[in-house]
Amino acid sequence: MYYEYTKTNSIFDLPSRKFYSPTAENNLTVISCGNPAANPVGPAAGPHTQLAQNIALSWLAGSRIIELKTVQINDRLEIARPCIDMATVGYNTEWSQELHLEESAKEYVKARMMVEILKHWLFLDLPNSNFRPSQFDTIFDVSVGYDLAGLRSSQMRLWLQTMKDASALIDELRAEIPDEFKQYRDLPFGKKISDSITLSTFHGTPADEIERICEYLLSEMGFHVVVKMNPPMLGKARLEELLHKTLGYSDIVVNPKAYDVNIPFDNAVAMVKRLQNIASQNGRTVGVKFGNTLEVVNNGKYLKDKVQYLSGQPLHLLHLSLVDEWRKIFGGGFPVSFSAGVDANNFADCVSIGLVPVTTCTDLLRPGGYGRLPKYLTNLEEAMRTMGAKTIDEFIVRTANSSGCESENVQTAIIHNTTVLVGKSIVNPRYHFSSNKIAPRKIGSTLQLFDCINCDKCIPVCPNDANFYFETEPVEIDYNNVEISAHGWKEIIGGHLSIKERHQIGNYADACNECGNCDVFCPEDGGPYIEKPRFFGSLDSYKKWNLLNGFVLQSNGNNVILYGRFNGIEYELHIDKQAGRTEFRNNFAQVTIHSETNKILDAASTVHSIIDMRYYYVMNSLLHGIMKTDRVHFVNVLEKH
Repeated sequence: MYYEYTKTNSIFDLPSRKFYSPTAENNLTVISCGNPAANPVGPAAGPHTQLAQNIALSWLAGSRIIELKTVQINDRLEIARPCIDMATVGYNTEWSQELHLEESAKEYVKARMMVEILKHWLFLDLPNSNFRPSQFDTIFDVSVGYDLAGLRSSQMRLWLQTMKDASALIDELRAEIPDEFKQYRDLPFGKKISDSITLSTFHGTPADEIERICEYLLSEMGFHVVVKMNPPMLGKARLEELLHKTLGYSDIVVNPKAYDVNIPFDNAVAMVKRLQNIASQNGRTVGVKFGNTLEVVNNGKYLKDKVQYLSGQPLHLLHLSLVDEWRKIFGGGFPVSFSAGVDANNFADCVSIGLVPVTTCTDLLRPGGYGRLPKYLTNLEEAMRTMGAKTIDEFIVRTANSSGCESENVQTAIIHNTTVLVGKSIVNPRYHFSSNKIAPRKIGSTLQLFDCINCDKCIPVCPNDANFYFETEPVEIDYNNVEISAHGWKEIIGGHLSIKERHQIGNYADACNECGNCDVFCPEDGGPYIEKPRFFGSLDSYKKWNLLNGFVLQSNGNNVILYGRFNGIEYELHIDKQAGRTEFRNNFAQVTIHSETNKILDAASTVHSIIDMRYYYVMNSLLHGIMKTDRVHFVNVLEKH
């Protein structure tokens, strides 16, 4: 983070102009599960909360309630790739964490520590800083699923206990902070990562088991609990009337099984009323979230599973309708969390109806990525100024007053605003099929290893920051191949290599889960995560994924090695900086080359062979590009900056 910021004024490719900086004018503080947060926005459990850099990015962009990606006992998932399709509305086929439990715990603890460092480095410890610590109050909310047996297992119990007291992991990671930044080792990293849980009641969670899971989490484990509800609670008739007739998404077919396995609305109401008593007895709180994605039949070609999960604009009205129905029973004071088609245009509206937190996912997967988040908060601040409100409660009441509600009571205002917003959203064309049917434009060309139109859309749409750009020198060269026989070696006619652009795209394989989102928004065909140079973070991961083309850099002072794999054939590029010589190797041959002139000095092989030197020039260009330190990325971060 430090090296990149000092070189390019960005962190994980998010430019500093997209960092959210709180103002003294408005107080956006909210309470969630008994804990204060500096504002109500954050990423929903999903692709933006899986890795430490994702969480740091969402925090830099303004998130203060971060719903960590769902974990479960089954941490060996096999998920079809690609798994995200945001071409029109939003579809995905991913669900819980793709890391092992211990890896997830480490990522979340690491992220919590990174947030603490960022808070001090970029804000509180600045000379003459006027920021207050409360402006950065941040909640991490754990998300778990999907059955009681799994959550009661020793592995999950230990994992949950670690979220409540991560002292051992913190001490382990504290020691890994380099001496260069030793001043951050003594920051007051809180041992509590989270004391609240959003329970995902998805993927076959038995309806009659949800209550027992909540009782266990509230009483035995001592967590605040938010129960995530599913759209089918509206009932088949109401849901499909809204989806097909009102919004016009007649092409979306709800998975019939979704209506059979989800808890009915009335049952959910009765269950939560019982859980309120248990929560109170244990000094905890219980709330609900609207909610999960909607299971629909996959009629497309991009994703491979038969069932996919709908998100985005059509889900917004479905979930708002559920919030409205829920509020009629539980009133405006009951804790309700929200996620469905949230963006900068409707975030303030969601805040006006008392939703905490208001989480987002689909919008952050669109061009601009995390950089879209600050506008959520600046739009809210502007709406508050317009209403003459200094706090969220004042904003809620004055919003209600502006539409005919005379009450100054916050809970009354919440109920009023909710009903008004549902009515407005039903007729708002932003949520209708007619406004969401056009996919991103493709221009008909196909990606190659080098060169593209350089729109760079693939970089911010990657939630993991796996795609990056680097610069290399353009190349136009007619090269010779090398023929090696028992009589020696000779140069023979080879081919032509052309690299036209300095600006090139790379992919860091260790951060890429092949979700495919970059392919959706790339104007060219092929997918950046497939066609662009794929760099592994270690020789072990390079060898593990031995069916994939890719590269791995090993650097040790004057000796640099780049390993490369092309269609199953492996090569090595060894550079001796002191000797000024480069050795290009495959499994049976070696060619020695002058590093500056590219003149072939010698060649040897165990068998008669012809060495295709195109791969030498490709790897040499890549190596010199990624070793440049004017830009910092995952591949070259260990080089001297």
